[in-house]
Amino acid sequence: MREVLKTDRLILREIITADLRVLYRIFGDAESMRFYPRPKSFEETEAWFEKLAFRSYAENGFGLWAVVEKATGELIGDCGITLQPTPKGPEPEIGYHFRREWLGRGYAVEAAAACREFALGSFGFERIVSIVSPENVPSLRVAARIHQRWETYRTVTAAGKEVDRFLFISERGVGEPTGSVSNAETRAAMVEADALLLTRRRETKS
Repeated sequence: MREVLKTDRLILREIITADLRVLYRIFGDAESMRFYPRPKSFEETEAWFEKLAFRSYAENGFGLWAVVEKATGELIGDCGITLQPTPKGPEPEIGYHFRREWLGRGYAVEAAAACREFALGSFGFERIVSIVSPENVPSLRVAARIHQRWETYRTVTAAGKEVDRFLFISERGVGEPTGSVSNAETRAAMVEADALLLTRRRETKS
């Protein structure tokens, strides 16, 4: 298996088939998947990583990567870059999923920030995004900490439902985040307030 990135506490490496049983603890768990239509079966989890990891490695040179804690060597989730539809067309997007018992330790921010730097640095992307639903406050906070700015847009799901989405954006050489705690906390608080306002407006119209 190929290591891709290292941070102070984490290793991001290519996913292998043996990892899927561990990753299914996330994708088959109703609480972890509460912002998705439903939990996935193991077969659906296999198909997810076939597309967004194995096939993406071969076709794009990137994809979802396994996140391993250095101290224990344990696989705690996935984080990486995939191509996703946005209002500008297909764009590289940072996504992340972590096992519930490993949440609250800053690992999502650490892994996602490493992917952002990799994408805008050695991989050479001009722009990298994250797409988050307004209801997913934990992911909103992560994305607000690593990206430069955000905007909202409306899209239609595979089920035909019209929904709001936050599009977090970072661009190479443009207003890089300072990484200070105060600025990160301010961005997170601002986006959470924006999400609450958007949700209230939607409820008022419905």
